Amino acid sequence: MSTLNEATLINAGLQAELFDRDLVNRLRAQARATRMTLLDALSRELGLPRTAFYLALAQIHGLPYAQLERWELDLAAASRLPGTLIKRHPMAPMRTPEGHLVIVLSDPSDQLGIETAKRVLTGIELSLAVADPEALAPVLARFAPSDARDSAAEDPVALFDRLLRDAVLRRASDIHIESEKEAVKIRLRVDGRMQAWGSSLGKALGEGMISRIKVLSGMDIAESRAPQDGGLNHTINEQPVEMRVASAPTKFGERLTLRIMKSDPGRQTLDSLGMPSFMIERLREALAHPHGIVLVTGPTGSGKSTTLYAVLRELDANALNILTAEDPVEQVIPGISQVQVGGKIGFADALRSFLRHDPDVILVGEIRDFDTADVALKAATTGHMVLSTLHTNTAVGAITRLSDIGCERFLIGATLHGVIAQRLVRMLCPHCRDSHPATDEERSLLKVPDGEACNIAQPCGCPRCLGTGYRGRIGVFESLWLDGELAERIGNDASERELMQAAGNYWRLGDDARQKVRQNLTSLAEVRPYLRMNG
Repeated sequence: MSTLNEATLINAGLQAELFDRDLVNRLRAQARATRMTLLDALSRELGLPRTAFYLALAQIHGLPYAQLERWELDLAAASRLPGTLIKRHPMAPMRTPEGHLVIVLSDPSDQLGIETAKRVLTGIELSLAVADPEALAPVLARFAPSDARDSAAEDPVALFDRLLRDAVLRRASDIHIESEKEAVKIRLRVDGRMQAWGSSLGKALGEGMISRIKVLSGMDIAESRAPQDGGLNHTINEQPVEMRVASAPTKFGERLTLRIMKSDPGRQTLDSLGMPSFMIERLREALAHPHGIVLVTGPTGSGKSTTLYAVLRELDANALNILTAEDPVEQVIPGISQVQVGGKIGFADALRSFLRHDPDVILVGEIRDFDTADVALKAATTGHMVLSTLHTNTAVGAITRLSDIGCERFLIGATLHGVIAQRLVRMLCPHCRDSHPATDEERSLLKVPDGEACNIAQPCGCPRCLGTGYRGRIGVFESLWLDGELAERIGNDASERELMQAAGNYWRLGDDARQKVRQNLTSLAEVRPYLRMNG
């Protein structure tokens, strides 16, 4: 069988400038000592899956990287490829959405295999594309003889281990395993966006992996017609990884969702979130008060909990008595008493209990109803600093939301220090982003003054960002800080527009979005939905 040796992939990474020779030399002895391949050592050190090396290989050969999740196997062409050819030179003929026939293979230097395929498929115009052999294996399983495939690719245990390793290296927050009529599809949520993990698996292999996960998660493997919840701990690259697992019955079988919990929560600080420095300063001023309430708002998945955890790390847990009520506890912070609500205890119940424990700071994971809001606001008037979240689109919308669920407007104005609203946008990959002078339309959207130069960046795609053009996310923020006049207006039932006009320092989401585009941190396409918010 034609295979790529490790040296070829490492050389591709060097040519693509994924790393330098010094790193290779430094890791060689370390890999030998830990009985790890040098390629795996590089992958772990760089935080990149093996796919990145095959992307580098495609790049230096001037070939595209195969989009296996979007391309279809051409069974007519596949039936013409002899089993002996597939066994010695693994490849699959696939059709792009535009109808072009592409031979997908892992070794673009395999001239013998390529020429043989071209002779067999004579009369058909075709091109080449590169794919990771592990991602290509499920495609081969759909048409190649069993002796032409890697048996490890059909092992649910090995497949699940590889899936987890890849998900962690890709910085995925969730893994979605979805049963379809004749296959099982796997997708990862990376930087807030869903992306396919290779091609679909055969039904038997996919269901085998689902059963494997259910066993590891403590679920009832015999129950497939009712939702279940579970959890598992796994070790990836010698690091423990904790996951929450949920199953749900669908028309064509079960689907599983695995939430990967953060293993290194200490990395996020207020200064690393992308919050403007003047906003951090105002937030720190608010936190210095002995009592009151600070809210973080936004839709689900906008990073509210991450911001609150960063706030908690700002506080001196040794000098303060800090208690939290969360659903669930996602990050453990030393020195803080964290309570997971649910079942017999709700947010309001936990808050009432906290008041008997002499707290200085109370964090409420979310204000969902009047009872929780009422206790939180009253705690903020009796000598406690309260931190919490709300589901509102804007910062000023938090006042309306609290009023709508029954809170007294005068109490809101008397206790609220400030509200931060936020969203998360993808950051441009710093290694491949491309800058260009803003067009007239772009200048208008960004409100660039006439005569002022403005260059903005757009995504390109490289091995470091796995071809997406983006790597990581950053917050886009809005803030409303209360003073005496604003508190009085809240008590007098002022509208949201009146409050925004009266606020002397109301930083809008669109303002922050424009700033981050002009700083080349993100693209205009990422922030476009937020540019016209609040007028």
